[in-house]
Amino acid sequence: MKPENKIIVLANGNFPSSAHCRLMLDQAEKIICCDEAADNLLYYGKEPDLIIGDMDSISRVTVVKYKDRMVKLTEQETNDLTKAVNYCIDKGYSEVTILGATGLREDHTLGNISLLLEYNKRISARMVTDFGEFSMIKSGEEVRSFPGERISFFSVDNKVKVISEGLKYKLDNMQLHNWWRASLNEVTGESFTLHFESEWPLILFRAR
Repeated sequence: MKPENKIIVLANGNFPSSAHCRLMLDQAEKIICCDEAADNLLYYGKEPDLIIGDMDSISRVTVVKYKDRMVKLTEQETNDLTKAVNYCIDKGYSEVTILGATGLREDHTLGNISLLLEYNKRISARMVTDFGEFSMIKSGEEVRSFPGERISFFSVDNKVKVISEGLKYKLDNMQLHNWWRASLNEVTGESFTLHFESEWPLILFRAR
């Protein structure tokens, strides 16, 4: 796994409940909350360093108490998560870890996962959940792993064909014409590599 990132964006999905995710919150150097996620963080016992969004769901008490830590952005072209990530990009952060971006509504979950493709054009972003981690993988990239690690791949390009090295279920020029095609695989050694041709990277999920 990649080293832990200390810049956390906390989205307004299911609040993290796993020990791993909560340790990341506890050790964060900066926590940027998306709107109502600030209320959830305060209930957990930590304060937000910054609150970003249109402020349409956050409590009035939090608005009054933390008004000096708020960046209100009312435009509707992007969601609050993207506004927070854009803030990190503008501040020159090279990496960001997103927590709380899944759960509650499946449409929000799918949308947030797919947004990683957009973010990774400008910043190294990963999305950590109670059950694993979403990140991007480029063709030819050697990914450090361990025997038995459970992984899945997803593509927004349904014409892409993938050749794998180091996986239990080998992908031999397999076309990812549907999201299930490269799911539920395992790593056989200390690393794995995928080879494919597409303008988009693949979305990698590593189960914890």
